[in-house]
Amino acid sequence: MRMDYVSLIAAPIVIFLLPPLLDGIGRKIKARIQYRRGPPIMQTFYDLEKLLKLPSVLPTDSPIFRLAPYIALAFAITGGLMLPFGSEPVLAFGKSLIVFFYVMAMVSVVMILATFSVQNAFSHIGGHREVMLILSIEPVLAVVFGVLAFKLGTLNVAKMPFSASLSLSVVLAYILLAYAVYVEGGFVPFDIAEAETEIIGGPLTEYSGRLLGIFKYSLLIKRIVLLWLLSSLVTIPALDFLGITSSIVLFIAQLVMAFLLYSLAVVLEAANARLRIDQAVSLNKKVFLLSLVVLLIALVGW
Repeated sequence: MRMDYVSLIAAPIVIFLLPPLLDGIGRKIKARIQYRRGPPIMQTFYDLEKLLKLPSVLPTDSPIFRLAPYIALAFAITGGLMLPFGSEPVLAFGKSLIVFFYVMAMVSVVMILATFSVQNAFSHIGGHREVMLILSIEPVLAVVFGVLAFKLGTLNVAKMPFSASLSLSVVLAYILLAYAVYVEGGFVPFDIAEAETEIIGGPLTEYSGRLLGIFKYSLLIKRIVLLWLLSSLVTIPALDFLGITSSIVLFIAQLVMAFLLYSLAVVLEAANARLRIDQAVSLNKKVFLLSLVVLLIALVGW
């Protein structure tokens, strides 16, 4: 099987099927940690199916409110197609990390625009929280990508070499990237924008039925796409260093790594309570300062 075919077959599986599946597995793992039985693994599929079959109540005539879920879904899928599935991405072009950075940020930007298109206090609070989280974590991602590009000599995820991956700055950049992915993925304690028990879903308060299902699906895809980026950065250079170039083997390694990373994130979720927005922003500021230190370490050659 040619690598292009592997990528074309694997991409729909990862982008469309893996997010609800991993969410269901994660809910099961969290339930076991908390000594509960938990819902069936396919429960997220059932929830999305039910929502997609229901009509949506429109609280406003704003076209932004109606189009936002579809636009967010398009950006989430596009971001996923930029990542390698096996050894090749579906959308292959240079400087892919820069475009990926902006495309994934647009998922949150679209959701923020949707929140302010309705007259609802809970929605506006959620939108403000999402803005604060983005402004505090996106600079960390920008610095991390800069360090990786400087040390590894490329912005193409599929072409990053293993030769410099064990340097101090790159190892620290990977740790910072894992933190940023966790925050961007909306895992507890950083699910502050939605915070169902406080602001009734925040940005998604006014959404219902099909539009709510599409928005939730978009956020699930975004979460898995970010984890897939991290798993690709770990597995592809390592297997390439070992001389393993089979696209099928690379994809299986990515899949296993993504499952392990998601399971770890769920365990961290079960062990933490939601932060206040000021606490989260303060923590992200400290991480950003740490990322600048990592950048300096990279610039001096470590």
